[in-house]
Amino acid sequence: MEKAFAVLRDTFGFQSFRHEQEAVIHRLIVDNENALVLFPTGGGKSLTYQIPALCLEGITLVISPLIALMKDQVDGLVQRGVNAANLDSTQGADRAAWIKQEVLSGSMKILYVAPERLNNEGFIAMMRQVKISLLAVDESHCISQWGASFRPEYLKIARFAEELDVERVLCLTATATPSVAKDICDSFFIDREAGIFRIPMYRPNLALKTEVFQNMDQKMARLETILKDRTGPSIVYVTLQKHAEEVSNRLRAGGLDSMVYHAGLPSEERERVQQDFMMSEKGIVVATIAFGMGIDKADIRQVIHLFMPKTLENYSQEVGRAGRDGLPSTCYMFLCASDIPVLEGFARGDTCAKRDLELWLQEVALKDPAADGTLDFNMYKQAKDYDIRPNVLNLCYAQLELDYGYIRAITPFYSIYDISAKSASGWAQVLADNTPAAKAVRQYWKMKSAGSYQRYMIIKPMPRALKEINYLSKLMYQGMVAREGEAVEKIRKVIEFATNDDCLAQQLAAYFGDDNVVPDGMCGQCTFCTTGSGVEFQPIAQAVPDPYRIRHILDACPERDDPRLLARMAFGITSPRLTAGKWSTYHPLFGSMVDTDFNALVAAFDMECKKAGYAKAEPLSVPRTAQKRTSSSSTSRGGYRGGYGGGHKRGRRGKY
Repeated sequence: MEKAFAVLRDTFGFQSFRHEQEAVIHRLIVDNENALVLFPTGGGKSLTYQIPALCLEGITLVISPLIALMKDQVDGLVQRGVNAANLDSTQGADRAAWIKQEVLSGSMKILYVAPERLNNEGFIAMMRQVKISLLAVDESHCISQWGASFRPEYLKIARFAEELDVERVLCLTATATPSVAKDICDSFFIDREAGIFRIPMYRPNLALKTEVFQNMDQKMARLETILKDRTGPSIVYVTLQKHAEEVSNRLRAGGLDSMVYHAGLPSEERERVQQDFMMSEKGIVVATIAFGMGIDKADIRQVIHLFMPKTLENYSQEVGRAGRDGLPSTCYMFLCASDIPVLEGFARGDTCAKRDLELWLQEVALKDPAADGTLDFNMYKQAKDYDIRPNVLNLCYAQLELDYGYIRAITPFYSIYDISAKSASGWAQVLADNTPAAKAVRQYWKMKSAGSYQRYMIIKPMPRALKEINYLSKLMYQGMVAREGEAVEKIRKVIEFATNDDCLAQQLAAYFGDDNVVPDGMCGQCTFCTTGSGVEFQPIAQAVPDPYRIRHILDACPERDDPRLLARMAFGITSPRLTAGKWSTYHPLFGSMVDTDFNALVAAFDMECKKAGYAKAEPLSVPRTAQKRTSSSSTSRGGYRGGYGGGHKRGRRGKY
C-alpha cells in the first residue's frame, strides 16, 4: 500500500483516501481479489482502479459505456502524466495504430473501451498478448437483467475475463439494488461478504421533495418560482429531447437564462453547454438523462425532475449530483398524470409481436452459413422487416449466444463503405487520384448509406424444424414480456416512493439495501417529514378504449396482422415498421390514445385483427400524380395537428 499512497499524493494530488477507497485498493493490490464498489454518484469510484493501475505491472482495461465519459477520464489522466487512452470507432487509423503499439510494448497503463469492443477478434488477439492485471467494469449494473439499464453486451465481459485469464476484476456502480449486486458478484466470483465495498446512499444535506400538478402550465409556474429563488446552479431533468427545447424556451421567455442539453445536439454544442455550466455560479441547464455522466460540480443546489423519472435507479443517480460540497440542496420531483404514459411507452416499446420474433428466428436458424462457416445479418434490415428495435435484436442475438450457446459474435463487416473527406481539399485529392484502384472505386461507387453486417461463428447447430424453432421463440418471447413487466413495475415503484407515508430518504436508502442509515428512519426535511403525510396522486388511464378513436387508427393503418403494432401507433410508441409505413413521427393520430391503458388497446385491436384473419395489408399502388402531390406537400405536413392532437413530432419519443 506504500506505493498506492505515493501515487495518490504525487499523481493525483490528494493527501488521504476518502470513504472506502483505501479498503478497495488494499483488496485489489494486497489481497489480489476481485471486488464490487457501490459508491453513490460523486463518491470517488474512479480512483479505486486508477491508483491500482499505476501500482500493478501490466495494463488495466476499463470497460465503460460512454465514449464522452471515456474521453474525459483519459484527458484527465494524460494531464497528470499517465499513459492512458480510449479505443473507439471515432478514431482514425493512425491513432488506433499508435494505441495498439503502446499496448503491445507494455507502455500503456490504462485503456478504456466500450463493451462492444469485446466482439472484435483483432482486439481480443491484441489483448491476449499482454498481461491484464486489472479489469475495471464501470456502470456494472448494466450486466444484470434485473437492472434498470441492462445492456446485453455487458453479459460477455465475465466470459472475456475468464478466457483471457484476467488477474483481478473490479466492478463499479452507483445504482445497484441487492438483487443486482448479487448478479454482479455471481458473474465475477466476488465474495459477497468480504468483496463488496459500499457507501450508504443517504445524503443528509439533500432535501427530497415531491409535488403534484394537473398540467404543464402549473409545473412551469412552480419551476420558475423555484429557479428565481435559487442560490446556485440548477439542473432541470425532462424526459424527451423536445421537452428540453420547449421548457428552456419558456424559461427564457420568463426571464431565466437557461441552457439545453440532450443527445440530439452536435457534440461541440454539448461540450460547450457542459463547460459553461461547470464554470457557472447560478447556471440553469434543462436536460434529458444524457446530461450528468462525468459532471463533477460540487455546488449544484437544485436538481428538479420536471417529469417523473423512469426508475429509482435513475432518480438516485440524478439527485446524487446535487450538493456534493455537503451544503444544503433541494431535489424536487414533479408528478403529473399526463406524464405517466410517456414513461410507460418506454417500458413497453421493446416488446415486439410474438409472430415477428418467430419469423426472425426462422431466418437465423435456417440461414446457410457463408463460405468461411460464419453467419452474417443486416441488423438494420431485420429491424425493419420484423419490427424489432435494434437494441432488442442485439439482446435476442446475445441470448442465442450466452443462454443457448448456438453462436458467438465476431467482428462485424461493412458490405457498403462510406467515403467522406474532412475538407474540400481532401475531397479534391480523392477525385484527382488516378491510381488503378482509385479509378475502379470511382467507376462503381454509388450514393448509399453504409451497410453494417453483424457476424457470428456457429458454435453448435441451431434447430431447423419449425416446431423446435417456434418453441425456442416462445421461450425468448416470455422473457421479453417479463422484462416489459419489470420495467412497468419500476415506474410503479417510483410512484409508490413519491406518495408513500414514509420518509423519502429512508425509502430510497432501503431500496438500495441501506436500511439503517437514516437516523431513526426520518431525515427531517423531505416532503413526508415536514408535512406528516405523502402527497396524494392518482395516475388515471382509461380502462375501456374509445371505439370511435379505435376506428380512426384502423382507418389510418391498414395492417391487421399485428394488434401490438396498432396499439403502438395509438399509444405513441415508435417502431421500425411504424416508421417505415409513415404511421409514426409526423402522423396526426400517432399517440392519439396515450390516455388509454396499453393492454386494453392491444386487446381491442386484437379483436379487429382476428376478424380480418390477422392479414398483412397489400402495398397500395399510388398513382404517379398522387406521388407528386405527396412530395410537393411533404414540407408542410408535419405542422398538421388533425385527429385528436396526438402527434406533431411525437416520433422523437425515445431519444435522449
